[in-house]
Amino acid sequence: MTVLLDLSPELATIVLDYLVPYPQTLNNLCLAGNHTLLALARPYTWQEVDITLSDNRKTSAALADRLLAFCSDSAKVIAIRSLNITFTGSFNYHTPAIKTLSESLWRIKNLTHMTINCVNNTHNSWTQPRYIQSFIEELPSLQSLTIDGCIDTYHAGGEDLADLPIPPLRHLAARFCGVDDGISKIWSYCSNLEVVELAGGLAERFFKENSSLPLDEIHAKVDGTSEYLTGMYYILNPPHNAPDRPAILYTAKTIKLISDANAATNNSDCWTLTWFFEVHPDEPSETLTEIFLELSIGVYTLGVFLSGIRSPILERVGVVALEDGIWVPSEFDEFLVEVTDTGGLFFEGFESLQELVLPCDGMSQTALSLLPPLLARAPALQRLYFAFADSEDLATAAGKYAETVSTLRAVAWRNICEFCLVRDGGTPPLRLEKKVYTATRWQEWNGIGKWWEM
Repeated sequence: MTVLLDLSPELATIVLDYLVPYPQTLNNLCLAGNHTLLALARPYTWQEVDITLSDNRKTSAALADRLLAFCSDSAKVIAIRSLNITFTGSFNYHTPAIKTLSESLWRIKNLTHMTINCVNNTHNSWTQPRYIQSFIEELPSLQSLTIDGCIDTYHAGGEDLADLPIPPLRHLAARFCGVDDGISKIWSYCSNLEVVELAGGLAERFFKENSSLPLDEIHAKVDGTSEYLTGMYYILNPPHNAPDRPAILYTAKTIKLISDANAATNNSDCWTLTWFFEVHPDEPSETLTEIFLELSIGVYTLGVFLSGIRSPILERVGVVALEDGIWVPSEFDEFLVEVTDTGGLFFEGFESLQELVLPCDGMSQTALSLLPPLLARAPALQRLYFAFADSEDLATAAGKYAETVSTLRAVAWRNICEFCLVRDGGTPPLRLEKKVYTATRWQEWNGIGKWWEM
C-alpha cells in the first residue's frame, strides 16, 4: 500500500494542499516523527495566523520580537494566506508590535485574506483607518478584507485617490465602521471590488454582543452615536476625490447590506437607497448578479428598490424586512393590486433571476391569487423564499405557487421549512417534499470565511 512518503515531494505537496481545511490533520503529520514529512507539512500549519495587538508596551515589545523572528523565517512567512488581527486597548501606531507588523508586511507577500477586529479598542484614533489602508497598499496579493468595529476617522488632506494605483482587493466586508472620512476612504480606493458586505445599525447592541468591553467603555467608544450607517452612499456614488472611477454598484457582482437602523430618519440607509433609485430609475448595474438587503424596509421602498435593480443578468435577489420595522402586510396586498392593474409585467425584466427572497409571507388571499402570475413573468425563477409565517398550511400555499410558476423547484419560508417540488415533465408537481430550512450562504453574512473558500 502506498503511503504519503512514497510519493515525490511535488505530489505530496498536492495532497497537503487538500488538507489545508483540516488543521488538526496537518498538526498530526508534523508530530509523526519524520523529518521529511515535517519539512513538507509544517509550512501549511502557518497558513492562518492570529495576532492580538494591544497598547501594553511591555507585552507589545515582546510580541514585536516574536514577529521579527517569525518574519525572518521565509518558509513560514511565505506560507501565510490568512491573517487575523485583533486590536485591544487604545490604538497607537508607535506601539512596538503595531509598528513592527507594519514594517514587516512586505515579507508576507502571499497573503490573500485578512480580518481586522477593532471592537475591543477603548479609544478612537484618527490614524487607525490610514493604518488599515496601508495594509492594502503593502499586500499585493490581498483579495479579501473584513473589518469589524473601526469607527475612527481620518482626514487625507490633499491626497488624490485618482493618482493612486488601484489595489487588486476583490472582497470587502465591514461591520459597524465609521464611514465619513474613515473606512469609506478604503472603499473609494479599491475600485476592483467584486463582493461587498456592509452591516450597520444599533451601535450599543452590536458592541454588547461582540465586544468584551464594559458598558461605560462601549459608551465612550461610540461617543453618543446610537446608530452607524452601513455606508451605502459610498457604494452608490463615485468617490468625491476620484470622480472618474465608477461607483461600486456598477462594478461589483455581489452586494449585501444589513442594518437594523431606524428607517424614518432622512439619512438612513433605506432613505439613501430609495432616493438613489428614484433619481436613477433606469440605470441598473451591468455587473451585479447577486444582491441581498436586510433593512427596516417598507412596501414603497421595496417597489422602488426592485425597479431600480431590475436587470437581465441578476440571478439572486433578496429583500428582508425587520420584524420591528415599518413593513405593513396590507400595503403589500395593495401593491400587488396596483402592479396587476398596470399590466402585471413587474418581474418581466428579470430574465436570469433564479432565486428570490421577498419580505412578505405570501399567505394572504390577495398574495396567493395575484403574486404567482407576476412571478411567472421571471422565466428562470427556481427558488422562492418568503418571510416568517404564522400559518401551518404552508404546503397548500407552496402548491399554488408551483402550479402557476412552472420553473419553480422549491418554495421556502425562511427559518421554518422548505418544500422541494417534484415534477414530471411539464405537468403540475407530483408531490411536495418538506424539508427543514437550511440557510444559504448568499443570504447570510459571510465575512472573510476561510481563505480556501474564496
